[in-house]
Amino acid sequence: MKRTIISTISVVVLSTVLSGCMDKLEILPNDQIITENFFEEGSPEEIESGVNSMYQRLQSSYMYNLRMWTLDIVAGEGRVGNEAGGNGLETTQLSNFTATSDNSGAKELWRGPWAGISRTNWILTNIDKSPKISDAKKTQYKGEAHFLRGLYYFNLVRLFGDVPWIDKQQTASDDLQVSRTSKDIVYQHIIDDFSDAASMLPAVYENTTDIGRATKGAAFGLLAKVYLTLKRYNETLVAIDSVMNLGVYSLNRKYEWNFSDLRENGPESLFEVQYEKDVTAYSEFDILGQGGWHHEYMAPLASINIGGPWGNFGWFAVYPEFVESYEPGDLRKSVSVWCEGDVYQGWSYDPTCSQTGHNVKKFLCENIGVDRAMDSPLNFPVLRFADVLLMQAEALNELGRSSEAAAPASSENDGGPLNRVRVRAGLPNVTTTDQVELREIIRHERRMELAFEGGHRWFDLVRYDNDGEYAKTFFQSIGKTNFTTPKHLLLPVPIDDIDANPNLLPNNPGY
Repeated sequence: MKRTIISTISVVVLSTVLSGCMDKLEILPNDQIITENFFEEGSPEEIESGVNSMYQRLQSSYMYNLRMWTLDIVAGEGRVGNEAGGNGLETTQLSNFTATSDNSGAKELWRGPWAGISRTNWILTNIDKSPKISDAKKTQYKGEAHFLRGLYYFNLVRLFGDVPWIDKQQTASDDLQVSRTSKDIVYQHIIDDFSDAASMLPAVYENTTDIGRATKGAAFGLLAKVYLTLKRYNETLVAIDSVMNLGVYSLNRKYEWNFSDLRENGPESLFEVQYEKDVTAYSEFDILGQGGWHHEYMAPLASINIGGPWGNFGWFAVYPEFVESYEPGDLRKSVSVWCEGDVYQGWSYDPTCSQTGHNVKKFLCENIGVDRAMDSPLNFPVLRFADVLLMQAEALNELGRSSEAAAPASSENDGGPLNRVRVRAGLPNVTTTDQVELREIIRHERRMELAFEGGHRWFDLVRYDNDGEYAKTFFQSIGKTNFTTPKHLLLPVPIDDIDANPNLLPNNPGY
């Protein structure tokens, strides 16, 4: 069982750090409302609450509570299933590659991380002023801030390319008309942040109330993903070796355990966004933490009525092409998607409730009541050990070490990284060591293993080659012929933000 760290945010900090609108980049951080001597006079509990506020933005609908996983729709894994009711039109535009710079989905993905970045800079600027916090605790808090700033920026740079790099607390005297920073420079800052975090954070926390905080393994794991994105494969393997050497992580014996609210923060989890039950629905700033919307939005339509005050939106209808991509015997299929004949708590899934005949099943929470359908306690995975293994397999293969990438595995606990993941899924070992063949197998494995988990497929599609031809070929194969390069490799910077700050020009190509 989890202990959600966000639940420790005090009412005092809630009404200061987290109050008001903090979405637009040009708006000053609300931490200036805090008393001038907050860090000098604040108790350890109050300081910790301020630290915890850095995590809150991850929970919001602008990030992992909605927008990040709608990237899987953009990536062609499904469609908005209830657009006839006026829902999700902005996501439909993104997924059809007809979005313009006023698209609200792109706007939320752009605005989502900035409040979190502001809070990390606030902590890094001020934490040393606290006389009531030990040096060891200050180091930990700095590590958490570096980790979260790296994560917020990693999402931004992959979605928008050049973005403003802000690494200090902004004040009224600062020029808030910031310009965009080259993505190459931003990536180096992200590498520095994750590296600093890895040097400052513990591998595990002694106190169970700290479960869910950033760790050394999470920092090394995301550092590996940054290097993989940049095709720096040797450095990818060094970072992954650092994860392995901690001896903390392993694959769960069963795939479905990764998506059970009874097994959260388990041995396969390097980092996940924490959600809590029994809180006020729709509340982004509830002092008990935020419940997730995954149950309501990903479950079938209201005719099935799994739960929820209005039935379910059936928002994410999975394309048959994705479902048919599972290999025979793949145990992940029954965990991830609804298919005709599936039975749940006495009723059979009716494919006519979906415009594609399928819905996402992976994040169905069995322990949720009808009145809490948009308040799911289920955490959302950001980085799992299976992802780390598949990154390792990819890097090994790209370096010509294909036999190591596809070394045989007898169980999920031993053998080559690719086949460990496959064996857990009930699939036979891959035996080919041909680099080209293995490259496509690894890419397919990532698609099926990490489906619907916050945009992995989208980020993979646009990083596999430098010119976007891989993504273009895939989208054409599923009938999405509007995808063009380089335009659709990035999202547009919102026109509202450009109007407020012309220094954000030029917009991304094609917008």
